[in-house]
Amino acid sequence: MMFKSPAIRLSVVLVLFAVNLLFLADLIGFVPDATESALEHRKSLSESLALQFSTAAEKGDFQTIQRTLRAVVERNDNIRSAAIRTNGGQIIALAGEHLANWKIPIDGKSTPTHVQVSVFRKNENWATVQLRFAPLWTNSLTNGFTNSFVGLLAFIGLSSFLCYFFVIKKSLRELDPAAVIPQRVQNAFDVLQEGVLILDEKEHIVMANKSIAGLFGKSPTAMIGLKGSELGWLDGYRPKKARELPWFKVMQDSQEHAGAQMRLQNSSGSKVKLAVNASMVTDNAGKCRGTLVTFDNITRIEEKNFELNDMLSKLESANEEIEAKSQELEILASHDPLTLCLNRRSLAQKLDAVFTLARSSEAHLSCIMLDIDFFKSVNDRYGHATGDQVIKAVADILKTCTRDTDLVGRYGGEEFCLVLYNIYLDKATQIAERIRQAIEKRSCSGVKITASLGVSSLELNSTKPDELINQADKALYAAKKSGRNRVIAWGKDFNSVAETDAGVEIQEQVSQSGKPVTNNTDQAQLKRRVLELEGLLEKRTLELEHYEMYDFKTGLPTRSLFDDRIAREIAKSKRSNCMIAVLSVTIDTIKRVHETLGYKAAEQLVNACGQRLNDVL
Repeated sequence: MMFKSPAIRLSVVLVLFAVNLLFLADLIGFVPDATESALEHRKSLSESLALQFSTAAEKGDFQTIQRTLRAVVERNDNIRSAAIRTNGGQIIALAGEHLANWKIPIDGKSTPTHVQVSVFRKNENWATVQLRFAPLWTNSLTNGFTNSFVGLLAFIGLSSFLCYFFVIKKSLRELDPAAVIPQRVQNAFDVLQEGVLILDEKEHIVMANKSIAGLFGKSPTAMIGLKGSELGWLDGYRPKKARELPWFKVMQDSQEHAGAQMRLQNSSGSKVKLAVNASMVTDNAGKCRGTLVTFDNITRIEEKNFELNDMLSKLESANEEIEAKSQELEILASHDPLTLCLNRRSLAQKLDAVFTLARSSEAHLSCIMLDIDFFKSVNDRYGHATGDQVIKAVADILKTCTRDTDLVGRYGGEEFCLVLYNIYLDKATQIAERIRQAIEKRSCSGVKITASLGVSSLELNSTKPDELINQADKALYAAKKSGRNRVIAWGKDFNSVAETDAGVEIQEQVSQSGKPVTNNTDQAQLKRRVLELEGLLEKRTLELEHYEMYDFKTGLPTRSLFDDRIAREIAKSKRSNCMIAVLSVTIDTIKRVHETLGYKAAEQLVNACGQRLNDVL
C-alpha cells in the first residue's frame, strides 16, 4: 500500500542508485578502512616509544623512561596502561593499572589490544615495552556499526530517502492540478462575491476564485497547490491547532460546518474578518474527496457593531453624568450651600416622615434648636466672611456631635435645628450641653463664640412636627432671655424661666394695647425685644443671600459678591489711607482632569481647593 505513492517509489529508486555507487567506490578503494588505520597508528606509536626507550636505556636515564611512559598513558585515551619489563621479568617502569589490565598473549605475539615491542641496550634485547590499548570499535555493536561501511550505507540510504521524498513530494505538489477544475467552473466561481476554495483530502488548494485570491494579493492560479492552513491566518493555526480549521472538521465529522470566524491580514495591511462555511466534496460512491469552503467578508459589519457599542458606551456615560448632575441638583435643592446642612424646606419634609414614624412605633424623638449668641456683632466687627466661617464651624461641630442618622438643618441665619430619632429628652439635653461646650471651647476663625440651645421632645405630647419645633424654639428663646450660653429644656427648665419673664410678658401686652409704659426696666425689655426681631430679620436676609451669593460646592463667595466686597474694601482703604492685597488662584489642570478623569474627579479637585482656601483663611 505504501508504494502506491509516486514520491515513495521515486525515492526508493534513487536510494538504491546511491547505495550501488557506494559499493562500487568501496571495490575500487575510494572508501578508507578505519580499522586498518587505527592498527597502523598503534603500531607506529609502539615502535616509536620502543626506540625512545632504547636511547634512554643506553644512557641509563631510567627516570626519563618512567616520566615518558606515564605522560603517554595520561595523554592518550586509547592506552589503558603500559609497562617496561626486563627479560628477567623485572618491571622498571609502570603507568596505569597495568598489572590488572595486562594479559600475556598465548602465542607471545601482539594483538590489537596487547602490544609488546622489544627495547635494545648495547645491541642486545634488554626489555619489552608492554602497551595495553582500548578495544577497537569492532568489538562493540554500536561503535562497530557506526564506524563500519555498513553503517555508512545505512546512513546514506536513510538520509537520502528522506531528502528525496520531501523534494519529490514538493515537486509533485507544484505540478499543475488545474486540469481538475474545468475553466467554465472556474469562471462561474470568479463571478461570486464570496471567496471560494476547493481543497483536496490533504487540504491542498485545487481551485480558488478571484475574491479569496484578492484578499491574499495573489492570482487564483498562484494559490493552487498551497495548503489551506498555511495561508497566514492571524488566529495562529499551528500544526497542532490546524485540526480546528473548518475544512478539517468537515472531513473528521463528515458533516457541514457553518458560522466559523477567521481573521487575516490582506495585501494592503488591513485586518479582515471572515465568516467561514465548509461542506464536503464527494465522489460517485459518496466518499469524501475534499471540501468546498466559502468566505464571507464581515469586516464592515463588525465595524458597525463596534461603532454601535461605542455609541452605547457613550450613552451610558452620558446617563451617568446626567444622574450625577441630578444628584447634585437634588443636593443643591435640599442642602444649605454654605454649611451643606439640610435647608429649612428639606428639614421640614424629613421631619414629617420621622415624626410619623416615631408616633406609629412609639419611639422617642427629640428636637434641638441652636442660635449663635451675638452673631450680629461678629458680622459688624469682623465682616461677613468671618461670620460665614463661624457658621460653617458651628455646622461642623453639630455634625461631629451627632449620628449619621440624625437630621442637622440650618433653620435660618445663625440658627440651626437638630432632630434626634429614638433619643429621649434627658439624653437630648446632654447632647445639647455637649454641643454648647464644644462651641464654647473652639475658636472659630479666631473668634470666640457661644450658643444658646433649646430642647423639646415627643414625650411632652407634641401633636405635630411644627409644635415640636415651636417648643424647642420657645426653650431657645428662654435660654437667650436668661443670659445666653446655656441649654433650656421645654417642660423642665422652661417653667422657672417663664416665671421670671411673666412680668415682661404682661408689660409687652400692655404696650401692644396702646397704654404707655412707665417702668424703665420694661422699656429696656422692649428695646431688647426690638433688637432680637431685627436680628431675626437679618438672619432671614442672610439666608436668602447665601443661596444667591455663595458657591454650593466650595462655600466660597460668587464673583458678584466677591466684586462687591473688593469694591467696599477699596473704598475703606482710601478712607483709612492703607493698602489692600488681592490674591488670585487659577487651577491650570482642571480642564485636563475633566477631559481625562471625568466630571466627578474635576469637581473633587475644585472642592479640595476650596476647602484648602477656607482652612487657610
